[in-house]
Amino acid sequence: MKKVEFTKGEQTRERILLAATEEFATHGIAGGRIDRIATAAPANKALIYSYFGNKEQLFRAVLERHLANIYSTIQFSADDLPGYAAALFDFAMDHPHVMRLVMWNGLAQQGDWPLDEGSSLAAQVAKIRRAQAEGRVANRYPADFLLTLIVTIASAWTAANPFGTSITPDAMTQRTLLRTAISTAVSQLSEAN
Repeated sequence: MKKVEFTKGEQTRERILLAATEEFATHGIAGGRIDRIATAAPANKALIYSYFGNKEQLFRAVLERHLANIYSTIQFSADDLPGYAAALFDFAMDHPHVMRLVMWNGLAQQGDWPLDEGSSLAAQVAKIRRAQAEGRVANRYPADFLLTLIVTIASAWTAANPFGTSITPDAMTQRTLLRTAISTAVSQLSEAN
């Protein structure tokens, strides 16, 4: 297997994105500081602005990267919405920083959503809508609302949950119970009669 070589500029950009991920996941857009990102990267502040323009554009680049990772990692099938929800739950539990980034994006009331136009979200809604029209998925909810319910249920037990995730003393048992409950709930929402 051929080793991928990165240029010095690509390595610096990668360090900036990693440092910005940690900074924004911890402090959000408003609380994130370019000074701290520059120190953590390590990179020159002027270089950060040169690569990304401003703090909001850097946040957007970080969020886009992580959303793209979700879309490429988790396989979506309108014929297995419970399985999709379970996979999304596992991803959210394994990547709490991504859920915090999404939460901060919502709190900042960003008007546009990264990857929205022609994104996997739009494609997923279209697939659900088609499955509903063909009678494979219940049509008691509009497709976009159903997808929102699924994503919300799947991510409700992440680090952003104000009630915590402690159901049992055994973390793996807790996770298995949560995954099963999420899958069952999505089955009930989406199964065609």
